[in-house]
Amino acid sequence: MICTKCLFENPEEMQFCGKCGKKLTGICPKCNFQNPSDFLFCGKCGFALKETAESAVIDYSEPKSYTPKYLADKILTNRSVLEGERKLVTVFFADVTNYTAMSERLDPEEVHQIMDGCFNILMDEIHKYEGTINQFTGDGVMAIFGAPVAHENHAVRACHAALSIQKAIYEYGEKVRKGCGVEFKMRIGLNSGPVIVGSIGDDLRMDYTAVGDTTNLAARMESLARPGSILASRDTGRLVRDFFELRSLGEIEIKGKVEPQEHFELIKASEVETRIEAAAAKGFTKFVGRRNSMATLMEAFEKVRSGSGQVLGMVGEAGVGKSRLLLEFRNRLPAGEFTYLEGRCSHYGSTMPYLATLDILRSYFNIKRGDREFVIKKKMEENVLHLDEKLKDVLPPFQDLLSLKVDDKKYIGLEPKQKRERTFEAIRDLLVRASQNKTLVLAIDDLYLIDKTTEEVLDYLIGWLANSRILLILLYRPEYTHQWESKSYYNRIGLTQLTTKSSVELVQAILEKAEVVTDVREFILNHAAGNPLFMEELTRTLVENGSIQKKNHQYILSTEASRIQVPDTIQGIIAARIDRLDESLKRIVQVASVIGREFAFRILNAIMGMHEELKSYLLNLQDLEFIYEKRLFPELEYIFKHVLTQEVAYNSLLLKKRREIHDKVARAIEGLYHESIDKFCEVLAYHYGQGGNQVKAVEYLILSGKRAADRFANEEAVAFCEEALKILDQIAATENCQNMREDIEFLLLEIKAISDEIVPV
Repeated sequence: MICTKCLFENPEEMQFCGKCGKKLTGICPKCNFQNPSDFLFCGKCGFALKETAESAVIDYSEPKSYTPKYLADKILTNRSVLEGERKLVTVFFADVTNYTAMSERLDPEEVHQIMDGCFNILMDEIHKYEGTINQFTGDGVMAIFGAPVAHENHAVRACHAALSIQKAIYEYGEKVRKGCGVEFKMRIGLNSGPVIVGSIGDDLRMDYTAVGDTTNLAARMESLARPGSILASRDTGRLVRDFFELRSLGEIEIKGKVEPQEHFELIKASEVETRIEAAAAKGFTKFVGRRNSMATLMEAFEKVRSGSGQVLGMVGEAGVGKSRLLLEFRNRLPAGEFTYLEGRCSHYGSTMPYLATLDILRSYFNIKRGDREFVIKKKMEENVLHLDEKLKDVLPPFQDLLSLKVDDKKYIGLEPKQKRERTFEAIRDLLVRASQNKTLVLAIDDLYLIDKTTEEVLDYLIGWLANSRILLILLYRPEYTHQWESKSYYNRIGLTQLTTKSSVELVQAILEKAEVVTDVREFILNHAAGNPLFMEELTRTLVENGSIQKKNHQYILSTEASRIQVPDTIQGIIAARIDRLDESLKRIVQVASVIGREFAFRILNAIMGMHEELKSYLLNLQDLEFIYEKRLFPELEYIFKHVLTQEVAYNSLLLKKRREIHDKVARAIEGLYHESIDKFCEVLAYHYGQGGNQVKAVEYLILSGKRAADRFANEEAVAFCEEALKILDQIAATENCQNMREDIEFLLLEIKAISDEIVPV
């Protein structure tokens, strides 16, 4: 088998390249079809499986030559909605230490070969975690995680990539030292912050603009790192501290920064891999609500104990509490009366066949990280034979799945399709037989990220569950669809936001050391809209940044509500979810966000021009739980489920695009409601002001002031007048502006006269 990385021809039975160590496989990275090892192209989709010597040559100045096809397709397919957006990212810098000295000592051709090997490592690991390489330097790279496609865990991905690279470079450096007599090490720097994605070319070249010092600080971290180490800024450290071991290196002076900046050395990944595990490590907040959902889970378990297999789909948006509910359910089951196995789909594993299935097998066989091959084989054999000696035929497929040497030569000689059938049967036989001894609870988390092969394994397994003692629980987000609803033994638990009562209880539990005043409670509840994760993240961020403070045994707001920003963790989750929408849906969400949290169908339709098609799209967004239908009469109106979703969608737009949409919104309102325009003065003043039409904004501010004065709302009327005067002070003086200024001054005199006439009783 020819290695696609170094083109070395290996014997057929080898699973890893004898020259470069790359795993050898005939699995198509595009459709996951298992091909015979000598296929040059995938037999199912035609994807090129093997690189020729000519195609293996990489032009480091051309992104399309080194970006994997699946990632390139994802970027180019969504290019039109990714260009010109703000993204929260982690910037990654890496370079070779003592590169100049190495270049002086070695022949240029040797240096070129060494760097080619280094760049191959960098590309493999960065692309594995869906980072995009923005620039190759002579001795390193700059990469971005979270752009152009947003990722809710961009910082975690960057840290995993950095650790994998340093591990691979250490091994590679040993070979370089032995072969060339020079030390070869890299240093890596990370920083998280906002950037603006500009244009994306057909060749994948991406123009971007860093907001503030996002890029500069990442480069500074890299320059400060010791050879072989990874430095992360405070912002990156804050995002990943629950998932990695970090060592604080104190504060340092950074050019351009007023205050010294804390920075960290990234040591290793912790045992914590998920948000629920991170929450467990810190200590859970009180579990509130979900009584009906828990009752459904317990009822399903009782059915399974009596021999009637069940499939439960636990559906809800990110952060609504699916994993926490599963944990609480597991803790309430009778000890010793069930076996629990869990598989997890990964953000960067959707192209890795059997990923969640492997989790389940490792858990069942008690395979630990670092176990040697003979230990793994022994554990598998002992467990299988102890369960049932008739199951020994499941061992070869499982050895193959776990990338172990397969002992059965007959299995090795099977065609890929036959191996796949044997593997599916082995998984079924093991789980069904195990459930005969003890009720089996099988959970698959983050199903919306599932790889195609595991999805087919589930489809196969579900067909055999009806008469087993297996409870299969599938956790996924609303955007994931499947064909299992038709099964009589399938039930769906839809997790929506917590009730107001439960939300208040949760907020008070988080801020347990003092009373929460109404303003603070209402701010959190209005923004998080009953999402437990959003409430926790928002509340803790408000405490950490001082936006709420404890005074006299009460938590109070110490910052204007309008100045409080969405926490990075929540912003990443929402932005990634918006980016996964189809192009049309994403555009609708962004335009609607400019109209406001509540928006009328007529206004949105006037801007989008989609007519009946728009209703279908909005229904789709309702199903995905981005928006709700607020009212039908007197006209159709919608509302964003979360204020935070509206804010993230709005902030993703560049200022120029925002202004264009604000102007269109104002013109649409004028055109649609011209007979009752006085009811929209305040809204029109806002949209024209944000749209850059300052004269129109002043006109409507004056009308708003007059309306307020007519209702004896004098403070509001004065505020409108003062805002209008402020705008007039900033624009060029014209005769029209002078007339408006006189109108404002006259209105202020009228308001003063009215105020003077009012005598307090």
